[in-house]
Parts: sequence; structure tokens; C-alpha cells
Amino acid sequence: MLIDTLFIFKALASISIVVALSLIAERAGPRVAGLLTGLPLGAGMVIIFTGAEQGAEFAARSAHHMVPGFITTLVFVYIYAAVAARQGIGGITGVMLPSLLANAGYALCAFAVSFTQLPLWASVPMIAVCLVCASKLMAYLPNTPIMARVSFGWRVMAFRAGMATSAILLITGIAGNVGEQWTGILTAFPITLYPLILVIHITYSGNEIAAVLKHVPMGLGGVVSFCITAAFSLPAFGLTWGTALAYVVAATYLLSYSQLSRWWLSRKAA
Repeated sequence: MLIDTLFIFKALASISIVVALSLIAERAGPRVAGLLTGLPLGAGMVIIFTGAEQGAEFAARSAHHMVPGFITTLVFVYIYAAVAARQGIGGITGVMLPSLLANAGYALCAFAVSFTQLPLWASVPMIAVCLVCASKLMAYLPNTPIMARVSFGWRVMAFRAGMATSAILLITGIAGNVGEQWTGILTAFPITLYPLILVIHITYSGNEIAAVLKHVPMGLGGVVSFCITAAFSLPAFGLTWGTALAYVVAATYLLSYSQLSRWWLSRKAA
């Protein structure tokens, strides 16, 4: 009965998150949408559900492996944004080449990361440097806002939610068989971001999706801080309170970074 309840909750939570992110991207602008991808949505659900099914210690070790695993996310985002901006087109045709190359880049990077066994004291500064470098490398991308508003029907909503839900159900379902490291690496795949990318890119063009993705690297600091905290808080405080503390740390990072970046932009404009 517990497994059935968890399965239903996984699906409902995933659907709600992906639909909400898509609507925010249209209404709040690319910068906010990019930063909000740093909320530990997919990663948070994987931690919660694997913790409920495999235990808090398993979830904590998976969170540890997610930290270096987010290098694969950066590779995916950079490749997709660079190719999409270069093409500048949308629709089904526009998403094919960026998707193919970004997923290939993720797979190769994930395979390489699987051979590493970095402790947190080494992986934390490494991923911090990677976040900053990726942000600098993507600074040239356009800041094209999403101007036109379109009416999405139930088919698009189902597509948005279905991909993310399938990925979360798959990862949490096989976690006990693949172990903590591969659970962490697979969770680093942009579970909730990728369907958002596809919907925006198909609907608009490569410039709009590149404008969203250029803000993702620094936003990822939120989910990275979540995983770092969870690696320590879950064994110490248990699944419920340990996860809650990790969410507080992630939200604090995102709010602090948002305020700092606003101050910096206003200072530059002055």
C-alpha cells in the first residue's frame, strides 16, 4: 500500500512541478525561469522517495554522488543552448539536433563520472568552479524574452508532465538495483528541466530557450547546496527533518544569489 501511495504521489508531484515551471518561464522571463531550475525539484523527489523506500542512509549517499554528477547537467545544458542558439529555429526540427548532441554529451560525461569516487571536500569546490565557468562560457548567448503567449491544450500539458514523471519513477524504481552512485548520477539528468526545454523550444525558437538556459548554471547552485546539506542532514536528523533542512539551505542560496545578482546588475547600470 505504501509503494502504491508513493507511486501516485511521485506522479502527481512531477506533473505539478513541470507544468508550473513552464508557466513561470512564459510569465516571469528567462532569467527567473533559469534560476528556478535550481530548486531541488527532481532531485528532491528522488531523495525523498529513495529515502522512503531504501532508507535515509542510502538517500544521503546518493545525494553525495549527485554533487559531482551535476557536471553532466552542465554539459547537457551548455551543448543544448549552444546548438539551439546557433540554429535559431524552433519546432520539432529545431529540437532534434540539440537534443541528440546534449543527450550524447550527458551520457559520455556520466560514464566518465561513474569512474570517480570523490569525497565531498573535493567535489564541492570542483562543482563550484564548474558552475562559474559554465556561466561565463554561456554569457554570449542571447537574452531573448518570451514575448508571444500561446494557449496550451491538454496534450502539451500531458507531454510536459509525462517525461518528467517517467524519469522520476524510473530512477526511484531502479535505485536499489543500480546503487547509490548511479542513482546520484542519473538524478543529475535534467529530469524536470528537459521537458521544459522541449516545450519552450518547440513553441518558440532556439534563441528563447538559449536565453533560459544561460541562467541555469548559477541557478544549479541551489540544488547542489541541497545535495551537500542532505548528505549530512539525512543521517543526522532523519529523512523528514533532514530533507526539510536541505530545502531551507537551497532556498537561502537562491534568494541570496537572486538579490546579489540584482544588486550587481543595478550597479552596472548606474
